[in-house]
Amino acid sequence: MDWHLKAILQSVFSHLPSGHHVNYLFQRHVTRSFPIDENSFQDIVTWSEPHIDAIRRHHPLPLSRLQFYEFGAGYHLILPLTYYAFGVERQTIVDINQLIRPELINESIVKFRELDIALHLPRRPSRLVDERCLIPSLKALYGIEYRAPCDARATGLPEGSVDCITSTSTLEHISPTDIQAILRECHRILRPDGMMTAMVDYLDHYSFFDKNISGYNFLRYSDSAWKMFNPSLHFQNRLRHSDYIALFASCGFRIIESRRREGTATDLEAVQQVPLDRKFARYELQDLIARGGFFTLSKADAELTEAPRA
Repeated sequence: MDWHLKAILQSVFSHLPSGHHVNYLFQRHVTRSFPIDENSFQDIVTWSEPHIDAIRRHHPLPLSRLQFYEFGAGYHLILPLTYYAFGVERQTIVDINQLIRPELINESIVKFRELDIALHLPRRPSRLVDERCLIPSLKALYGIEYRAPCDARATGLPEGSVDCITSTSTLEHISPTDIQAILRECHRILRPDGMMTAMVDYLDHYSFFDKNISGYNFLRYSDSAWKMFNPSLHFQNRLRHSDYIALFASCGFRIIESRRREGTATDLEAVQQVPLDRKFARYELQDLIARGGFFTLSKADAELTEAPRA
C-alpha cells in the first residue's frame, strides 16, 4: 500500500467517533492484519525477553512476587500473556481507549497452545477467556487487570504500588509533552526499589506498509509538513535515541542500561539518500540511523544491584 494512501485512511479514521473500531475492522477484513500470522506472533513473544532478562538481573524478587504495569496494551494482549507464561502473577495494563478484542485474545491463547514447544516458555496460557465477561475473566485466569479508558498520565493507581513498568513499541506513538506526563506518573506509582524497561522503535512505520520508502523517510519533513501525514491513529513522534535519554532524565529516572539497535550499512545509505529537514541536522549520524532502543531505568535516587538469576 502506498504510504500516502495509508496516511489518508488513518486520517479519515482518526476523525470518526468510532475510529478505533473502524480501524480494527479495516485491518481485520481488508488488509488482513488480524489475526496475526505465526511468525509475527513469535516475534512479539520474543519482545518480552529483554524486559524479563533485565528484571531478573536487576530486581531481587522473583517474577511471581512482582506487580507489573504496562501502558498501551493494544488489541491482542500477546505480551501480557507472555509475561504470565514467564511466571508473572499480577499485572495492571491500561489503554486510553478500550482496544482489546476477545476474539484476538483467544486466538493468541490458541497459538500459545499450538506453539508451546517452539516458544520454550516455563508455562503456557491455555484457558480461553470468557468473551461475555472478558475483563473479569482476564483477572481470574491470568492475573491481568485491564483498565480502559484510562489516561496513563493520571492512572489513579496508588503511589509506590508498582514493582515493574514495561513499555513496548508505544512511546514512539506519543507526543514528547505527553511522554513527560506519562513518565512522571510512572515515577509516582513506581516503588522506591522498582524499575522500568522500555523498548522503542525509531523507524518510520509507514515503511512497514510501503516497501518503496525506507524507515527514515519521515526525517525529510518539517514538523508542520509532517502534521499532514501524522493522524492520531498513526501518530509518530520521530524522536531519536538521545531524545529519550534526555526525557527519562528530566522525569527523575536513572538509566541503568541503554542499548541502541544500530543501523546497518544499508540504513546508512538510505539516510544519505533522504534530504533531511534541518530539524534533524543537529543529530549525530549514528543517532539518526539507529533502528530502535531498549532502556532499563530506576528512580534516580534508587540503588539497584545485579540480582542473581531466578
